[in-house]
Amino acid sequence: MVGMTTFFFGNWVTRLYSIAVLAALGFMIAANPITGPSVAAVFLIGLTAPVSVIFAPFFLLGDGWLTTPMLAGSVLAGYLLNTVLINMIVGQVEKVGARRA
Repeated sequence: MVGMTTFFFGNWVTRLYSIAVLAALGFMIAANPITGPSVAAVFLIGLTAPVSVIFAPFFLLGDGWLTTPMLAGSVLAGYLLNTVLINMIVGQVEKVGARRA
């Protein structure tokens, strides 16, 4: 469990990304009664792109019961994939920096 926590919050870039996603989620929850979920959800879809963009039209254009689970699933999948990619990129940059030093 410690290794997974270190992986998801191990560097400052991942922490900033997690804070941005949580802030956008908080904005979506707070703005829901005022503007509706689709206006505030654009921030979440944008932050978790490209995975969430695949399912975004179902959420933004649909009215059925499946729209909210599709948003939650696509945002979660996008967040996890982007976190993995960020950690891989930062890890490679750190390796290159360590070789030069």
